[in-house]
Amino acid sequence: MTSIEKLFDKFLNCPTGLRYLEIERVLIYFGFQKILAKGSHVKFKHCDLKSDLIIPVHGNDCKNFYKIYSAKIVKKLIYEKSKK
Repeated sequence: MTSIEKLFDKFLNCPTGLRYLEIERVLIYFGFQKILAKGSHVKFKHCDLKSDLIIPVHGNDCKNFYKIYSAKIVKKLIYEKSKK
């Protein structure tokens, strides 16, 4: 198992234990595209999502709510892909 796969497993099981940069790596690994926005907000686009995932970053970290929310979205995408 590679380090990104271990990080991905940790992201799905306990996202609050990760820092923003690790979450960014996981989202990019899963197919999200990082889009820079003004200020402290960072947008991520995915071809299967209707709306963007927006995460406000302060001091190289984000609030636990956004970590849990991004993990929830990734789990939902995994579930939808497994149904197809």
